[in-house]
Amino acid sequence: MKPQLLAACVFVAGLGAWHPVLAGVDPLPRVPAGAVVYIQEGEFGAALSAAILKKKVPVTLTTDRERAEFFIEEHSKASQEGTAERVTKVLVFGVLAGSGKSYEASVTLEDRDGIVVFARTARKENIKSAAEDVASKLRDHITGK
Repeated sequence: MKPQLLAACVFVAGLGAWHPVLAGVDPLPRVPAGAVVYIQEGEFGAALSAAILKKKVPVTLTTDRERAEFFIEEHSKASQEGTAERVTKVLVFGVLAGSGKSYEASVTLEDRDGIVVFARTARKENIKSAAEDVASKLRDHITGK
């Protein structure tokens, strides 16, 4: 066997020893199903709680921060596009241009040690859609989809 081919075979075989995906280890920590989660209070927190229940995310929500295993914090903002941007969209897209309003929510889910195990930014037309997007992605994260 040629030395280059032998070296390549040894290299590929060795990948499984140090690469977490090739070694069969999940490199990202996951939120376990049934975990107790505290959601930061506020308008988006209430919408996210409702979305988690609606989307059947397999977690238990709590209002007691001391009982929680994981913590969801969010930073969100509603925005209205400027007049020039709105007029341009209407001229280009016509009635399909949308409302011109959007809601952006950035969510992080941390464990007790402060390690971020899930993060998502959702930019949707309204707070409900943004919350449902985050809840769906959280469900996918937990179930491994």
